[in-house]
Amino acid sequence: MLKELESLYEGDIVINGQPEHPEDYEWFYTADGDEIGIAKHRLTEQERRLLALFFTPAERRREPESEEERAWKRWMATGDPAALARLAAPYCRFIHFTASRPIANKEEFADAVRGLFSSPVAIVWEQDRRGLIVEAKQKRTTEPPSLADMAEALAADFYTAIHFLIGPIRSVDERLYESFLLEKECFSAARRFWPKRTVYEWEDVIPLPLFEEGAVSEKARRTLSFLDGFDEEEVRAMETFLQCNLNVSMAAKKLYMHRNSLQYRIDKWTEQTGVDIKRFKGAAAVYLAILHRRRS
Repeated sequence: MLKELESLYEGDIVINGQPEHPEDYEWFYTADGDEIGIAKHRLTEQERRLLALFFTPAERRREPESEEERAWKRWMATGDPAALARLAAPYCRFIHFTASRPIANKEEFADAVRGLFSSPVAIVWEQDRRGLIVEAKQKRTTEPPSLADMAEALAADFYTAIHFLIGPIRSVDERLYESFLLEKECFSAARRFWPKRTVYEWEDVIPLPLFEEGAVSEKARRTLSFLDGFDEEEVRAMETFLQCNLNVSMAAKKLYMHRNSLQYRIDKWTEQTGVDIKRFKGAAAVYLAILHRRRS
């Protein structure tokens, strides 16, 4: 229907865009959350009533996207690093979300989400019920936001189940787009594997490709590629720590290493991978990844 409208009001219609004089347009929203603006001088009263039958007339326009959000939207669509050239943060974290039904009031939803974070975040919509929260980071930090209570509150406020995947901190570089696509794939797999859960952490999804048909798959290789940044000695140190039931002193003794040196390596590992191996989920995910590497 949107294509027909574009053809009918050619030159006087804006779909999900920002015209120079927005006050000269009549605004409507589709059930999928698209924003339609049609020049007022092109509409008769009968056409307005007809459009109101198919779309929701807007009492007020959505807040326009920020420059940062537009940049991320262009990047998500194309993967072109140039879209992010003006962003200053060297790191970021993606938090993917999806709702079971379209969210009509995206401004209220965005306000509720932003209230959880101590610093500004970009909220980018991909579709009517799916999008991305982007946390810009000046340095790597391992503490993920707590979204369980928020998912429950949003479900009550917007009458829809909402699922989140919290990704690791990643460098904003040429490899970021591949990581973004991988996280999307893993998010879909997690929702199939645990349909009743609302929040998934990266440690949850790391092992999932190993359970797919053909365990030595391309997705498994990409998901477990975080091991590629470490040499065999570093991997062996982490493996020993895991085999010693996360006991730093016992592992250091087996490795003939000072306890503080091993603790430093563990902290650096967690910082670089975004996987906290001092927690059960992180330890289990990394141990499975190491075992998979050994068999490959």
